[in-house]
Amino acid sequence: MAERLGILCTATNWAAPPRTAAALTKCGADVCVVAPPGSYAALTRFKAADIIMPVDDLFRAMPSVLRALAEDFGAHAVLPGDDLAFAALAKFVTRMDQLETSETTRTMMVRSMPNAPTARLLASDSDFIVAQQHRQLCPAPPCVANPGLADAEAFAAAHGYPVVVKRDGFASGHGVSICRDREALAGALAQPQPHPRNATFVLQKFVPGTVYGATVSGVSGRPLAGFSFVKHRCSTENGATSVALHDHRDDIVRHAFQLFEEYGLNGFSGFDYIVDPEGKAHFIEINPRLMPTGHLTCFGVDLSAVFMAALSGQPPPPPPPRTHEYAALFPNEWARDTDSPYLRTALHDVPWHDPQVLAAMIDRSLAAQSR
Repeated sequence: MAERLGILCTATNWAAPPRTAAALTKCGADVCVVAPPGSYAALTRFKAADIIMPVDDLFRAMPSVLRALAEDFGAHAVLPGDDLAFAALAKFVTRMDQLETSETTRTMMVRSMPNAPTARLLASDSDFIVAQQHRQLCPAPPCVANPGLADAEAFAAAHGYPVVVKRDGFASGHGVSICRDREALAGALAQPQPHPRNATFVLQKFVPGTVYGATVSGVSGRPLAGFSFVKHRCSTENGATSVALHDHRDDIVRHAFQLFEEYGLNGFSGFDYIVDPEGKAHFIEINPRLMPTGHLTCFGVDLSAVFMAALSGQPPPPPPPRTHEYAALFPNEWARDTDSPYLRTALHDVPWHDPQVLAAMIDRSLAAQSR
């Protein structure tokens, strides 16, 4: 019988869940997608089952949804597809002892998520990154969580401008303000929050340099495979990667593996870094969910194949050949620049094999460009 996995997604236009569903299916998994109607995840053909409902209904029905994944579908684990999905699963884990939860559901969730205190910490970007400042390997830049204006000005005076305000609950560069003077800092702190229940943030010293990412797969705190890359082009300033340049850095991959193990992560996770002009790597963000680079095999690593082999108790397969140095991620690079040379020279991961997803990506990208 094939290994069965759930993918929980709340985002409508997020490419990682259908891409990961396709990669896992190719490796022999049966996938049940839980997602809102019309989302890329809901449209994928790479699923054995699905639960499609609006996000608000999904949050209200989370105990029943997870019970259906565990008992009816027989999922080994559920993989969070985006940041809000991870936060929802973290909330469930922290309340699990107060809920009437079957042993089958509880076992699935133990395999899927870190323990309750760790899940709560990981769900708060600000609290998590503040705890990473004192590591010897890839320490986070100096930062402080949720300062008032006076404390924020004192932080900027101590570390110098620019400083970065990063708000929780956002992704792909949204919620990030680079403040180059006092007026910009005061304005960033005074901005109204679209998610008032999640209005926490971190104030961080700005570190110039090259932005790197690392994508890792593993099982229950055991990292199995990963690769690092330069975020060579991004869809917007500080936004999602549109062109990834493979660049193995042992320090970054080792650090990402350490975090994966220390925090008991499962499935797929991403980690972001800044490498300063002196060549030192600084850790800036963790993403304990599916990544839009997780399906790539062109860099000589197949994260899904290694993950599935571990679930089925098989030795890891031989790594695939490294075929490209650059990967142009669709639709990001096409939406950024329809004349981009990387669309001709890099690996271009258009999901031709998932036609409904492809059509939705094209339609929504064109609609965004026309606005």
